[in-house]
Amino acid sequence: MNKEPSIKEFRHKAEMPLLILGYVLTVLVAVGALIVVVSGGELKPWASGVLIGLLSPFLALFMLKYMYYKKVSNSVQLTEKQFPELYNLYKEAALNMGFTEEEGKNQIPPLYLSNGDGVLNAFAAKCALHEKYVVVNSDIADIAYVHGNFNALKFVLCHELAHIKCGHVNLKRLIVAPVLKVLFLSKSLTRAQEYTADRVACYYAPNGTMGLVYLYAGKNLGGYVNIDEYFRTVENNDKHLFLKFINFRSDHAVGYRRMKALYDTKEKGWDVHGQML
Repeated sequence: MNKEPSIKEFRHKAEMPLLILGYVLTVLVAVGALIVVVSGGELKPWASGVLIGLLSPFLALFMLKYMYYKKVSNSVQLTEKQFPELYNLYKEAALNMGFTEEEGKNQIPPLYLSNGDGVLNAFAAKCALHEKYVVVNSDIADIAYVHGNFNALKFVLCHELAHIKCGHVNLKRLIVAPVLKVLFLSKSLTRAQEYTADRVACYYAPNGTMGLVYLYAGKNLGGYVNIDEYFRTVENNDKHLFLKFINFRSDHAVGYRRMKALYDTKEKGWDVHGQML
C-alpha cells in the first residue's frame, strides 16, 4: 500500500510561500511601526491596519462563538440517527483522513445541515480555540439524496475536512490578512488554500472530482453536463488575459481553472497544482 501523503505534500505549491510572505512582512511592518511610534512619528493608515491585524486572533474568539451559534441554531446537526447515510459517509471520510472519535484536537468535527436557499455551498470553521465544525447547505445534500450522486457529496465533505486537516481555520492565519490585502494577495492565499483542499479531496474521494461541475451548472442540471464538451469549449478562453485577471481577483479559482486541475487528476493522480492565474 502506498504511503499516505503528508500535509506538506498535500499543500498547493503557492500556499506556504504566500503565508510566509505574509508573516515576514507583518513582522517587518510591526517593527517599523514601533520604531516610528518611539521616534514620535505618525503611522500610515495601512500600517495601523496591519498592527490591528496582530490582535485579530484574540478578537476573533468572540466572533467565532457568535457565528457558530447563529449558524447552528438554524441548522440540523447530523448524527447516526439524523440523515444517517450522509453522516456515515462523513464519518468514514473523516476517519480515513486521520480524524478520531476520541475527544481532542483531532476529534471528528460535528456536521450540520443548513437550508441553502438555492446556494451550493459548504464551509469549515472554528467555534473555539481548538473546536471546529462543518456546515453543508441542503442544496449540496440534494446532489446525493435527490440525484443519487454520493461521490460528489463525499468530495465536498473531504474538501471541507481538508481545510481543518491542513490548518486553514487556524486563528493565527488571520494575522497576515491585512498586509496581504494591501498587496492584493489576500485572495491569492485563499485561492491556494482552496486548491490544497481540492488536492486532499482528490486523494480521498477520487471518484467525486467531476461532481464539482454541479457548482457551475446547478444541482438539477449538473449531472447532464457533457464533461468532454465542457473542456473543449473551455480551451477557447483558457489563455485570455481577462480570464487570468479574474482568476487572480477570485478567492476561489474560477470554474475553468478549478475543473481543469481536477480533470487532470484522472490521468496524473491527485498531485496536480491548479493554475494561480
